[in-house]
This record gives sequence, structure tokens and C-alpha cells, in this order.
Amino acid sequence: MKLVKRLVTLIWVVTLLVAGCVLYLFNSDPVAIDLVWIQIPPTSLAVVLIATFFIGVVTGSLLVLIASMVPNKRKAVDG
Repeated sequence: MKLVKRLVTLIWVVTLLVAGCVLYLFNSDPVAIDLVWIQIPPTSLAVVLIATFFIGVVTGSLLVLIASMVPNKRKAVDG
């Protein structure tokens, strides 16, 4: 079982590395991001996509964590 877990992990890591390389190779065009309060100089589109995905995952995880910590208030049903 330990060998299967290591093999699955190895396949997962190799898949992520290949996907990252393909993303970088096909999206190497420079893009400049201009937000209202910050301006980011031209950067590779692949870097921008990966950073945006990472920020979205972290934000979503934090929101789920906060939502799970809020207690549910249920009304008692009087029969």
C-alpha cells in the first residue's frame, strides 16, 4: 500500500510539472496588469495565471475555514 501511495504521488507531481511546463511554453507572452491602486510591469502570462489560481485557492480556503467556524443557530421546533 505504501508503494502505491508513493507511485500515485510521483505521478501527480510529474503531471503537475508537465502541466506547468506546457503552460509556460504556450503562454510566454508578456502582459501588464493595471489595477486601480497597483501597476504590475509586463510579466509572462503563465506566471500571472499561476499566481491568480494560487490566490483564488488561498482565498477560497480561507472563506471555507471562516464559514466552518461560524456556529449554526437552529430554532427549536415546538411540537
